[in-house]
Amino acid sequence: MIGIYQPFFKPELVERLDRGFLALDWLPNPAPALRELALHKHIADRKIYEKHQLTGVLSAKFFSKTKLKSEQVYNWILDNPKHDIYLVNGFPYVPYAGYNNVERTIIQRGYPFDILMRKLCRRIGLELPEEFPRQIQANLCLCSYWIASATFWESWTGDVIAPIFELLGSGNDTDEFLRYSNYRAPTPVYELTFIYEQLINYYIAQKNINAIYYPWNAQSILSLNYHPDVREYLQEMIPLVDRMDAAGPWSDRDKAWLRERCTAVHRVGGSAKEVLTSDPADFDLPRFYPMDHATVSRVIRGYVGRV
Repeated sequence: MIGIYQPFFKPELVERLDRGFLALDWLPNPAPALRELALHKHIADRKIYEKHQLTGVLSAKFFSKTKLKSEQVYNWILDNPKHDIYLVNGFPYVPYAGYNNVERTIIQRGYPFDILMRKLCRRIGLELPEEFPRQIQANLCLCSYWIASATFWESWTGDVIAPIFELLGSGNDTDEFLRYSNYRAPTPVYELTFIYEQLINYYIAQKNINAIYYPWNAQSILSLNYHPDVREYLQEMIPLVDRMDAAGPWSDRDKAWLRERCTAVHRVGGSAKEVLTSDPADFDLPRFYPMDHATVSRVIRGYVGRV
């Protein structure tokens, strides 16, 4: 059995969930600034992953970010059996907007995010590569959209989640990790949260995990909803960047070229306006969702999980 949970932290989200996932009552939302990290700790502490062969958490904006319905996710997993973890990049355009997401985050945030990320990893005992590699669709997952085996959850909890919360509990030089990010959301988000979502990719490589990433292509990427300037940028850049990736290792000149191009498009208004996933009237609600109102009561009766 595959257990993919979709949390709702405000009542208005219930009607916008995908009824094929397991709705998770997250109305108490005890640590909003930790986002998915708090949810993963909830699953780890209660060993919810022991109930399923594979377990994951996908936000209510999953469909709005990917246009993937639950049936497509389940079919992809079933068509590709025997992996320890299945990952879906919630921002599949990112490989065309930066050499890797660490560099891209530095451009977005305007400070050395990489230094903060390395500092956290040293303190929790997680190794990072000396130089952050190129990230493409085959090795990049953002938004913590992943579904994994119980074995993986045990390892991830012991190696990453538990050490992070031990560090936070110590109160020893943790202020910079708990500094609010400049992410454009009504509810503040810790810098730690954005570091956490990136660790999964490096952990998989370091531990040689049997992983599979969802196979985004140009057509599926361009089917998503972007600011008009970003769409124009992607239409031009996707074939160019794909050819560069196929040609082999990037030169410093290649990296500088992509950095210059993506910095220019980022000036459009930042990541919040690159991909249009939020309801204009409420940032917390997805702009697009797969459910119609007739199925809301069915979800409430049959899928809401209080775990």
